[in-house]
Amino acid sequence: MALGAALTVLVAVTVGGAVAAARMIDRDADPAAATGGTPEPVAPPPLPSGPLPEPSSPAPGASAGLGSRPTPSASATASATGSAAAPPASTTLTGFPGAGDTGIPDGVQLARYSGPCTITKAGTVIDKRHVGCSLLIKAKNVVIKSSRVDGTVRLEGGGYSVRIEDAEIDGGPAQAPAVGFENITVLRSELRGGQASVNCYRNCHVQDSWLHSQYLPDGGDWHLNAFLSNGGSDIRLVHNTLSCDRPTNAAGGGCTANASIFGDFGPNTNYTIQNNLFVASGQMSYCFYGGFDEHKEYGTQVSGIVVTGNVFQRGKNGKCGGYGPATSWARSAPGNVWRDNVWSDGKPLPPD
Repeated sequence: MALGAALTVLVAVTVGGAVAAARMIDRDADPAAATGGTPEPVAPPPLPSGPLPEPSSPAPGASAGLGSRPTPSASATASATGSAAAPPASTTLTGFPGAGDTGIPDGVQLARYSGPCTITKAGTVIDKRHVGCSLLIKAKNVVIKSSRVDGTVRLEGGGYSVRIEDAEIDGGPAQAPAVGFENITVLRSELRGGQASVNCYRNCHVQDSWLHSQYLPDGGDWHLNAFLSNGGSDIRLVHNTLSCDRPTNAAGGGCTANASIFGDFGPNTNYTIQNNLFVASGQMSYCFYGGFDEHKEYGTQVSGIVVTGNVFQRGKNGKCGGYGPATSWARSAPGNVWRDNVWSDGKPLPPD
C-alpha cells in the first residue's frame, strides 16, 4: 500500500488527552470547497468543561482490565504520513489494519480529478483519482475508490450515500472530521487529518480501516478523536485500528479517546463495535467512552451498544488510557453487550 513502511499495524504510545468532546457541526457547504479551495473551519459548539486528566491519577469507575489475542512482536517505527508523522511504536500487534493493507493498492496510478467538489449526480464513481478539494456529497450511491482526497468528505441528508473503499482521506487542518456524518461506508481505507477521523450520527459502517494522525494546531484547544458520535444510531466499527495519536499541546488541546460516544445532541442506540484495536496513550483519559453519562442531556438514553472481541493495548502505564481502558458503558442498558474484549497481553477485560 502507499504511504509507509510495511507495518502490519501502527501502535502508538504518545498521544494527547482531553476529557470530553463535542460534535463538529458542519451542515452547509463551504463556498471555497465548491470551487476547489480550502474550506474555512466551522466552529463547534462549546466544549464541556473539565480538567485534563493526570495520567498517574486514579479515577473511580475505570475498568480493571481489557486484553488481546494477537501476540506482541518486535518493536517497529511508524513512518510519516501526508498530514503528520506517526509516533514511534513500541509494539506491533499483528492482524490489524495499518500502512500495509489500507489505502490505495500498490501499483495504482492516480490521475488528477477534474470533477466537481460538490457531488450532485447519483451513482458518481471517483476511481483512481487524486482529488485536491473537500467533497460534499449531495447524491445517492456515490463511490470513492482507490483514490486520494486532500480534504474532507462530508454527507448530511437522508437520501444521500457514499461508499469509500481502498482510499486515503486526508482532512488536513480542517476543524471538522475527515469523514462525516451519515449514510457512509468506509472499507480498507486510511483516514487521517481533521479534528476527528470519523464523526457519525446515523448509519455508518467503518471496517478494515486505519484511523489516525488527527490534526491539532499549536495554539488550538481542540478535542480530538479517531471516532466520535455525540448522539447516533445504526453505527458499525468492525476490525479497525483506532488511534488518536496527537500529544496534548500547551493550549490544552489533545485526544479525548480512540472512540467516543456521547449523549450531547441525541440518544445513542444500535452500535456494533467489534474486533477493533484500541491504541494506547497515557495522555487520553480513556481509550473508549461508551455513551452513558447522566450529566449530558441524552446521556442516559443508551441502548444496543454491543462491544465484542476488541483488543485494548496496555501501553506504558498498563491501562490503555490515563485512567483506564473504557468508561461510561452501561451494563444494565437494554441490548448492551460487553463480551470477549481483551488486553493486548491476552487477559480478559471486563466492563467498568
